[in-house]
Amino acid sequence: MNPFYIAITLVVINVQMAFCGNFTVTDEAWFEVEVKDLDGEGDDYKGRFTIALFGETAPITVLNFKTICQGSKKSQGKALQYKNSPIHRVVPDFVIQMGDVTIGDGTGGASIYGNVFNDENFILSHRSPGWVSMANHGEDTNGSQFFILLNKARWLDGKHVVFGKVIRGMDVVKTIGEVPSNSSTAVPHKKITILNCGLTDLDKKYDLDEKHLDSEEDL
Repeated sequence: MNPFYIAITLVVINVQMAFCGNFTVTDEAWFEVEVKDLDGEGDDYKGRFTIALFGETAPITVLNFKTICQGSKKSQGKALQYKNSPIHRVVPDFVIQMGDVTIGDGTGGASIYGNVFNDENFILSHRSPGWVSMANHGEDTNGSQFFILLNKARWLDGKHVVFGKVIRGMDVVKTIGEVPSNSSTAVPHKKITILNCGLTDLDKKYDLDEKHLDSEEDL
């Protein structure tokens, strides 16, 4: 067999293996959210979105995230849980940010490992709308806060740890992203709350197909 053909075949196999490993979904986390008085007093908006978690690519980050989704760890006697916490930051055409489980205004947060934990890796990219990444205030300062992209933002690669992708309910995320906010602080003018959250019961892990990586359609 032609050595060149063998080399090309091995490259293709390695790329396919890397692709499958990086985008293997180990868990799914769902969030039920509410925007108070979105279209007028008493006209509340409610929706639900689901995030696929890549627990083989970012196991430390995913464990922290899904544990707080379940609310099973405590910090200083207080449960760490996303339930009833706010979506405190809306930057039009960029991100919605949430997960401050201690203070609620974006200045707090904590992890199951302590107040902060280190950046795990930067394997996954901020490649398109719907990708989910850890918020921080510098290197190795991950806690509980995270953001969901409304647009591609590859300039964040190498600065924030990407660990998930919205696979259902991207229309809900986009609706939240259109809520008016303060142009200086990005604090939304409407109260936005995570009413409930949890993990989906998966029978087994699965790989996210390439066609779904940049898709905003429900899986």
